This record gives sequence, C-alpha cells and structure tokens, in this order.
Amino acid sequence: MVWKLSIFSTVLKWLCSRPKRRPAKASGFRLLGSIANDDVRARVVIGSALRKAIQDSELELFYQPQISTKNNMLYGVEALSRWHHPTLGTIPPSRFIPIAEETAQIEAIGLWSLEQACIQIVKWDKIGLHVPIVSVNLSAAHFSNPTLTENIVNLLEHYRLSPNRLTIEITEGGMMQQNAETMTTLTALRDIGVGLSLDDFGTGFSSLSRISHLPLTEIKIDRSFIINFEKDVSSIIVTEAAINIGKRLGVHVVTEGVEDTFQETRLRAMGCDVMQGYLFARPMPPSDLLHWMQTRPILAPS
Repeated sequence: MVWKLSIFSTVLKWLCSRPKRRPAKASGFRLLGSIANDDVRARVVIGSALRKAIQDSELELFYQPQISTKNNMLYGVEALSRWHHPTLGTIPPSRFIPIAEETAQIEAIGLWSLEQACIQIVKWDKIGLHVPIVSVNLSAAHFSNPTLTENIVNLLEHYRLSPNRLTIEITEGGMMQQNAETMTTLTALRDIGVGLSLDDFGTGFSSLSRISHLPLTEIKIDRSFIINFEKDVSSIIVTEAAINIGKRLGVHVVTEGVEDTFQETRLRAMGCDVMQGYLFARPMPPSDLLHWMQTRPILAPS
C-alpha cells in the first residue's frame, strides 16, 4: 500500500506541474488504476483458487520442530499450512492466509488443519515416532464458533488421541478481540485438556491483566525480538521480561525465529523453555520428520 501511495504522489505532482498535458493526466491515472486493479484481480484469482484448493485437498501441512531446552529433546511441532497451486505455483501463507480471512475461508482451513494434524499424529505413532504435541494455528473467528470445542472433542475421540497431544495457537492480536463467547470457548478447551498458546507475544499490545486471566499453557515470543539480539539491547531486555512473565504465570515460554547459536545461548541463559527456528530445523513435510529425528545431533542437557 505504501508504494502505491508513493506512485500516486509522484504522478499527482507531475500532473500539477504540467497543467496543459491533458493526455498525460489520463495516462497517469490509467497507470495508477491498472496497478490497483491488478492487485484486486490477483486477490480475486487467489481467493477463487483457494476455495477450490480446500475442496480438492491441494493444501498440505508442514511441521517445524520445537526443542526443549531442559533436555534438548523434541518438545513438539508446529503445523504450518503450505499451498502449491498447479498453475500459480507456490503461494506463501503470508499471501493466502489474509485472503482466506477476508473471504471467510479461514475457518475451513483451520478445521482442515486440525483434522490433518490428528491424522498425522496417528501415522507417526504407528511407525514408532512419538511427537508429544502438535500445535495448530486458529484465527479469532474460530473462537466465536460455539461448535469449536465439540468439533475438537469429536476429532480426538475419533482418532483416539489424548487432548494434551494438541495445542491451539491464537495470535495476541486475535486474543485482544476476545469477548464472553471467546472466553467460554477457551475455558472449555482447557477443561478438556487441550493446550492453548498465545502466539506472537509482544506484538499485540495486550495488557498483562488481560493475559493473566487467560487459560494459557504457553506463550510464544515473536521472532521480531529474537532477530535483533546482536544489535538491539532493548530486544534482549523485552525478551527476558517476557520469559519472566511466562514463568510467573506458570506457562511454558516458546521463542520463535532462533537462527544462530548466539541467540540460542542467550535464550538458554534467560531460562527460555522451548526454542523453534532454522537453527534446529525448517518446516518440513511429515515424511521428513523421522529422518530429521534419526540424524539430528543430540546435545547434552543444559
């Protein structure tokens, strides 16, 4: 949006300096209109293709490992949606997830992700690969649906899974939209034993008093704090404060975006419980997780 406004400003200044060039004015606005229309058309195309992708099972889940700092073993994995369209190619989540939210398709993706995660846990169990927890991201819209808890209960019963094998993630920004109905759903999920994670912690400006009343089992510190460790002392201070808040609340603290040993060492010193990032593994297809587990170096517990 910023670059479009910049183009608009440049075109407008040029037109003002050339008042007699009427054709140029029309041409300038046609250019601006074409840029805007191209973006709109792209969103319409992706939105339509996404609807078909959900129906035809074109989406897939990749899984990124999370490592416990206590014993350096697998704490769990986060399920991440991926989409490779046969014609459009690979479409990143940063592109199709916002469109899914705008077109009310995000709930279908969330429910699909929940079931696929349950199916995958069963498959891993059958080959002797124990993945303690799978985290699935849901949008704020899911928590306004009164049938969410029932749907999850039915999935767990159908696939004969313990509720503590599943954690539901909701962003801090989404949590700020909470209402009585949302709180009822969150409480019901915790009552059945499903984990609840507050994602992107530190970016939503939510009050500590509000967080303290949420039935959370973990908070996830946003990667934007971690990537600036070596250059920004304030990022380290905020991260350490967030870790201490998590400990006071009695929840696990997960840090995302850990990419180098400097970050890892600092987070261990701060007492972070779980780390996730490219230093350990990138998101991978479910079939690759067993190989990763068998070949990854096992460090001595810190």
